[in-house]
Amino acid sequence: MIQNSWVYTQTQFDSQKFLKATQNIFLFVSAKPYQSKKVPEDKGVTLTLSIIHDDMDYGVDKKTGKKRDNNVLNTFDVTILNGKSEIPFKKGDKVSLVGFMPEKSYVIGFDVLLRFRDIKKAGD
Repeated sequence: MIQNSWVYTQTQFDSQKFLKATQNIFLFVSAKPYQSKKVPEDKGVTLTLSIIHDDMDYGVDKKTGKKRDNNVLNTFDVTILNGKSEIPFKKGDKVSLVGFMPEKSYVIGFDVLLRFRDIKKAGD
């Protein structure tokens, strides 16, 4: 058995499955400037988005026997690393994420740190 195997493991976020299930359409909630302390050239905006579609079937909870709830109306944070400190959207706009960056995104326990190259108006 390998001791301390956690050093060699990583958990990855399946962005394609997530974007398909959510139809890659989110409600813009808020934004704040972002600059990485470790990699100063990583600049952009951290957004809070609300999920408005979720087509994924999460199955049944084994303990309760009830169908698991979806993510509709839940919010999540995502960082857009496009070098800009502002984006041209306002609260309530429908937006889509562009260019998932797996090399800069992390899953640590139940925390998901998502990085994308850009954001656009939904439907464009």
